[in-house]
Amino acid sequence: MTTPAQELRQAPGDVDWALFGKRYWDREPARLDARPPVGLGPVHALTVQSCAPFRAGTRFWVMPDVRLLVGDGRLRAPGTLLPDTTDRTLDDYLHRLDSEVSGRGYLLTVHQPLLLDFAPWSAVRDTIRGLWRVVGWPNLPVETEILIGDRFTRHAGATGAPTHAALTWVLRGRMDVRLWDERDGPPPAAIADPDRAPDGVRTLSAGAGELLYWPGDRRHVDICREGCVALRLRVPVDRRLPFTALRDLLAELVHGRQDNDGTVPYFPFGPGSRIDDRDGVLPRLNALGEELRTTVDGERLRRMLRVRWAALRSAAGLEPIPVPREGVPMTPRTRIRRSGEIVRMPDGPGREVWAVNGNVFTLPTAAGDRVFAALSDGGETGVADVCRALGDGDTNDRNVLALLDKLYRLRGIDVVEVPSR
Repeated sequence: MTTPAQELRQAPGDVDWALFGKRYWDREPARLDARPPVGLGPVHALTVQSCAPFRAGTRFWVMPDVRLLVGDGRLRAPGTLLPDTTDRTLDDYLHRLDSEVSGRGYLLTVHQPLLLDFAPWSAVRDTIRGLWRVVGWPNLPVETEILIGDRFTRHAGATGAPTHAALTWVLRGRMDVRLWDERDGPPPAAIADPDRAPDGVRTLSAGAGELLYWPGDRRHVDICREGCVALRLRVPVDRRLPFTALRDLLAELVHGRQDNDGTVPYFPFGPGSRIDDRDGVLPRLNALGEELRTTVDGERLRRMLRVRWAALRSAAGLEPIPVPREGVPMTPRTRIRRSGEIVRMPDGPGREVWAVNGNVFTLPTAAGDRVFAALSDGGETGVADVCRALGDGDTNDRNVLALLDKLYRLRGIDVVEVPSR
């Protein structure tokens, strides 16, 4: 059971992230009244689109990833049990699924669905960056997941050591979450009983319009009730995760410098191949160490980390990102307005990185300053005015038009008015 100390009650609406960060972030689990960043309609559309490729069977190494569990097991070829365009609403799908699984419990999960649609992606990004401004920006991607379940207990969060904090908006039905401290070890077997929590296990319960949070040192079990629909963000907080990511990046860079053919390198062994021979194990390991030292000391790694941070910062950690939209013709008479945050970062002498909605490109610093100033206040301006901001008087500068086209496709600016021909 929860106590008043674990609940933060406020009028329905946006979360007070400053108060949340002060009281609960990285401290205690909490339940809050909170307006979800997206509604049931967009969640249903994302789920249908994500599930379409999986109706024929399981797919590997793709995003979004879809899994349907019914009763005691996962269905490898869920077929018509997945939602499609004939299910007009999420409620229609839940009613159909409940009848087709003969009253058994079920859980449909969609991992990383936001990459399919910019509108819900940006809505979640706009919501969550309020928290990052209080507690700091994530240095690794934040994972998103849609959960649609009923009468189902999921133990995935109990089997491994916790590495992520979680924010879970409940959009429909009810969800119970059983939590226990990682330092207390695994819970008793009674955790499997959805109606009884053992001693030492805390339960948070949330309905539609509420948000559940727990820190990254908690194991958890999800219990979906009453046709539950939820949106979850998993925030990496384990201190080992950045080092793992850096290790993988270094391995990729070293491998690229060696120009390998993709095969696994084997060291010679046997008569005539002593460990310290010219072509033996020791010289090869020493050469690998030199390659690693050169990579760590090199500018390429530092630049990749700068660019990576700018992209992640502009996406508020939500990766992967949606694809750019189609461009529109830009003329000097086109009216535009800046609609997205532009993150700028120095990138060597006279150059800087621009990051917009997780996309990155470079510009000369001087030109970037003038263009950014022309767009910075978010007010309406003309393409001709932006061209003139570069100082050469040309209102039809091809380089500026190309830059504005890029910013439009990356959703950094919107067209206010397209002049008629």
